[in-house]
Amino acid sequence: MTTSIRLLAASYGDSILVSHSSGGSTFNLLIDGGPAKTFGIGSGRQRQGPLRIALDGIKEKGQNVDLVILTHIDSDHIQGLIRAFKAEGYLGDLAKRVWLNASSNISNYFNEAEIPENAIPFSTGDSPETSVSEGKTFEQTLSDLDCWRREVIVAEQVLIEGPFKFTILSPTDKNLRKLHCIWPVERFSADTAGERNDYHQSITDLLENDTFSKDKSPANGSSIAFILEIEQKKILFLGDSYACTIVESLEKLGYTKENKLSVDYVKLSHHGSHSNTSVEMLDLIECRNYLITTDGTRHGHPHKRTLARILNAHSDNIIYFNYENVLKGILLTSEVTSYQSRLQWLNREIQI
Repeated sequence: MTTSIRLLAASYGDSILVSHSSGGSTFNLLIDGGPAKTFGIGSGRQRQGPLRIALDGIKEKGQNVDLVILTHIDSDHIQGLIRAFKAEGYLGDLAKRVWLNASSNISNYFNEAEIPENAIPFSTGDSPETSVSEGKTFEQTLSDLDCWRREVIVAEQVLIEGPFKFTILSPTDKNLRKLHCIWPVERFSADTAGERNDYHQSITDLLENDTFSKDKSPANGSSIAFILEIEQKKILFLGDSYACTIVESLEKLGYTKENKLSVDYVKLSHHGSHSNTSVEMLDLIECRNYLITTDGTRHGHPHKRTLARILNAHSDNIIYFNYENVLKGILLTSEVTSYQSRLQWLNREIQI
């Protein structure tokens, strides 16, 4: 029995493939699809992206994608999935189950009228690989494929899918309420100009002058985050969730500074943003391996302040990056000896 985690090269977004093999069968879990280029670039997708390559591998083995989790509706998480559903022979054929908190099922959850403006478009004009009619929404497509049951995934649920146990930490009802409005496109876009990074500051200064400014994006707050359990192993997948939501959920589960949640890996929230990883949250987690997914081209991610908090939390903590170039320039010359070995490029899949 083996379980592998692959952090796909999804540029500034997220796309993660978790596969568990046992007794000759494999359960594949796909978490997000990154921005559109994660699947492919150009008419006909001549330049195959890492998501398409990964799905080709699944097809070649005669396997399925047993569960697709779209953590939230930001473009750096959803657009690659939409392309993979549009392309013939890919997720439209491979995906068996989808978790998606879309506007329509959030409305139904609160017994309120749907908001038509929030329907996720599934137009076909940019690809010759699909015959889906123009004007169809993503939600309609998933319903027609019979892989989306329109349930809402919400904190405090414990769900079993195949060999995996999911303890949902985010979103809460309060988070979903904030998303129950007409979505301003510009607020949720991942393609806006990025802020400067904070790499010119020392780890010492960042820790001595540390203040936590929390994320306020309703889309990020609605992100599905969970503890994944498989054969005595636990991985914390945080999507782009709020730190305060994770703290609230962990405390409800009985975790404290003295009784921490012990996990093997933490996939950090929001590509290492300092607004999504608080000291308060880290104090509730016992873990030595932290994962950051970004190529560093948006919003100054990962923030060095986040790295400082993790490195300071325990002297054995190691932070892994799925892009090697992100490591360049983070540390000051005076910090290399102390910290370089604790910031590592993950150039392979994780076996747990």
